[in-house]
Amino acid sequence: MTRDRKLDEVDLKIMQILQQNGRMETVHIATKVCRSPRATLDRIEQLAELGFIERFAAILNRKLVGRPTLIVTLVKLKSHSAEQLKAFATTMQFQPEVQVVLHLSGEYDYLLHVSLRDPAEYEDFLEQKLCNLPMVDKVHSSVVLKEYKMDAAIPIYPAV
Repeated sequence: MTRDRKLDEVDLKIMQILQQNGRMETVHIATKVCRSPRATLDRIEQLAELGFIERFAAILNRKLVGRPTLIVTLVKLKSHSAEQLKAFATTMQFQPEVQVVLHLSGEYDYLLHVSLRDPAEYEDFLEQKLCNLPMVDKVHSSVVLKEYKMDAAIPIYPAV
């Protein structure tokens, strides 16, 4: 399988299965895609090597691990130089409470998902980490009251 080769139905089905249950045993995946366990494992390894599968991870329940507060934060920078944009993104990537960093078009430059124990911890994050950055111009925060869907799975469509 080369990077320029189109994914086939088996590849797509394997990725769909793994998104739902990354711990499913290869033998069970093989049964679902009508391939041998060895051929299925080879496909999974190739998909990972080529970057289609970036990593395997457990999705934790924020509430049960003591971080029930989710804040969506919009950040506007003072300047839009490549250096400042990269510096901000890099800084946020190293903040453990920041789960998501998205560079946006429009009025705000970045959207962050910040997971914390409580609003007081967010106040500390704002004062000590975010608003202290010299490139930050404006911050808008919204507390997430209820999650209806928080899914990391990407829709997989049939091969063309």
